[in-house]
Amino acid sequence: MKKTLTILSLVLSLLGLASIFHDLSAQTQLEMNEEAYNNYKKADKELNLVYKKLLGSLNPKEKSLLIQAQRSWIKFRDSHCDFAAEEFDGGSIQPMVWATCLEEKTKARIEDLKASLQSRGL
Repeated sequence: MKKTLTILSLVLSLLGLASIFHDLSAQTQLEMNEEAYNNYKKADKELNLVYKKLLGSLNPKEKSLLIQAQRSWIKFRDSHCDFAAEEFDGGSIQPMVWATCLEEKTKARIEDLKASLQSRGL
């Protein structure tokens, strides 16, 4: 009886794991690529809101410096993520790696800009 319960418990555990993996494997690479890109676009929209809020609170010299910094940051982000994705050149995962990198770098930039807002009491 104890052996039967142990086997039953193991089977139920495996079924639980199988359902988790089924949910994960139900998504195609194309869908994962699209989801990663959509996550990046969402982060990019938030970045633009935070950037505009910060820009609106600055004097002319600070605005000019922030605009220059943002342009430089965009070039860095894009070239860094191009480099990160190049490792997977030609693979179906490459767009997901690229978009995920963009999202991560964008979220980090959002935090930088929020810190600037906070230091100005905004």
